[in-house]
Amino acid sequence: MDEIDLNLIKKLVANSRIPYRDLAETSNMSVSAIHKRINKLIEDGVISTFIARPSIIALKYLWIVIFGTSKARSLTEMSKEIGYHENVERIAIMSGKFVYVVGFLRDISELQDFSNYVSNTAQIIEPNVGILNVRYVTTPESLTTIDYKILKTLNRDARKSITDIAEDVGISAKTVRKRLDRMIENKLVTFSTQWAPVYKDCFITLFDINLNEGTDVQSTILYLNKKYSQNLVDCASYSNIPNMIIMETWTTNAQESQMILEKLHTEGFKNIIPHIRLSGEYFDCWIDQLLRTK
Repeated sequence: MDEIDLNLIKKLVANSRIPYRDLAETSNMSVSAIHKRINKLIEDGVISTFIARPSIIALKYLWIVIFGTSKARSLTEMSKEIGYHENVERIAIMSGKFVYVVGFLRDISELQDFSNYVSNTAQIIEPNVGILNVRYVTTPESLTTIDYKILKTLNRDARKSITDIAEDVGISAKTVRKRLDRMIENKLVTFSTQWAPVYKDCFITLFDINLNEGTDVQSTILYLNKKYSQNLVDCASYSNIPNMIIMETWTTNAQESQMILEKLHTEGFKNIIPHIRLSGEYFDCWIDQLLRTK
């Protein structure tokens, strides 16, 4: 995996249905070269699933992260146990027995019980609970019965062709295209990619960045995205933790990750805590289960 692969993965995470021709044009590569690279990422197990789900706008759910140091004897067994919970979407195990548990909640009423469950099961003594900052948008449409059927067949195979979707759902290709266009236009669907690096070939580091009071979070995220774009996987903030940014980076070795940390220390942030990712796993959550009932 190299920087070109990382760039392709970032684009596929943002939209797993993006045409290979579009990827080729933005990467200055041929379509066949793009196709070969993505197939290699799949064969190597880096890309596991192209996934489709109703969006946070469509279902009005909360996207949360619970993180902290675990006292559990076996983080692998702990991860498996937590993964059975219907709200859990993925878990990342970091160095120093630090863990991140990402979940989707139907509404705020589930927050207390879920955070207690994760904290107790993972044995996190002082858990942090962050609600990811997602811009609220209203839409004039809601998902229809046909939309749910389309998303059901795309759930674990989001790059499926229009023709194959039409055959699975039992409707015309024209109707499938029209409904997909409407879902995308109204931001009712997310097409993403589940992936994990081959850890022997690279380092994934999550930096918890604490900002000084009064710092503009969104402009800081834009700045970090631009300055560290070569290594940046993702950068996000929490609506309920106003002075914190989580920055995820990819490097080929520990020395490069250390260099990023040293650069961050020159930025004037209040505090920076790095965590090296050791493993991670995705799980079926209630949204996936919901699609199976449609």
